Amino acid sequence: MFLLPEINAMDDLEDRIKNNVPLPSSIIYCIAAIKESIIYLNGSPQNTFHPAIVELAGKHNALLAGNDFKSGQTRFKTVMSDFIIGSGIRLASVVSYNHLGNNDGKNLSEDKTFRSK
Repeated sequence: MFLLPEINAMDDLEDRIKNNVPLPSSIIYCIAAIKESIIYLNGSPQNTFHPAIVELAGKHNALLAGNDFKSGQTRFKTVMSDFIIGSGIRLASVVSYNHLGNNDGKNLSEDKTFRSK
């Protein structure tokens, strides 16, 4: 993933699409969903809902939802922590290692993404 400056203007978004400027796949899928009138659920922590994307959705009366479903490891840790605490065991720490090496570090460098965590 690459960090994308926020796309604020519709004409900027349309120019990027027309000129085949590389965009993250989440944005491409989101635009396709908007244009096909399919709800787009953003389950990842990256910033997909740029102002121009939201404006495009409004123009097409499309629905956008979601911001980091916290699935996988995060969800498991949350569920297991609640279970352990509910069982009367004192939990001092939850530590994990992301051995698959995704883009969490890059994603968390964006303030909007960081606040969602």
